[in-house]
Amino acid sequence: MKAKRYATEFKSSIVDLYNEGRSANSLANEYHLAVQTVTGWVKKPKSLGLT
Repeated sequence: MKAKRYATEFKSSIVDLYNEGRSANSLANEYHLAVQTVTGWVKKPKSLGLT
């Protein structure tokens, strides 16, 4: 299965929402993402090009 690609802006907005207090689980449910995807973006901001 091919990995789905997300725009850097989208990833950044998800990380921002997480940093504002939203849970990874609620974000995953709302945006139809895997919880592991959200937590990966939060833990590795360099991979998003956010540094």
